[in-house]
Amino acid sequence: MGEALRQDGTPVLVVEEDTGILEQLRASGQEVIAGNAAQPDVLAAANVEGARWLFVAVPNSFEAGQVVAQARKRNPHLDIIARAHTDAAVDHLRQHGASLVIMGEREIAQAMLAHTHGLRIPDPAPARETPPDGAPPDGAMAEAV
Repeated sequence: MGEALRQDGTPVLVVEEDTGILEQLRASGQEVIAGNAAQPDVLAAANVEGARWLFVAVPNSFEAGQVVAQARKRNPHLDIIARAHTDAAVDHLRQHGASLVIMGEREIAQAMLAHTHGLRIPDPAPARETPPDGAPPDGAMAEAV
């Protein structure tokens, strides 16, 4: 997401606590704040008051809810997009003020169903060539339904 936004000219700030990821982001020139976004001082440093969007990709739904609630309090008009892994987490994040909650498993199922109904969804994964004999490439699996 960050790369796509940067390509569009949108400034991106990442809050991250994993030192390995921080090093990679810094090496790529990404502006970062080291820390846990659920901590009020870290979120304050991110200047959510001046932000257009906030993407909350914290895997722990309790911490994600803290980030959402604090950001909502600091900026009532902020567009907060969060991820969730369960229906309970979706409800939790909405209750704390998320504008939109995306549950990956649900999005995958919807894309698969859309495909079965003839709707074409752009495939972000690079296509792999199928060998002339029609066998799947090494490491690939074929499954029939």
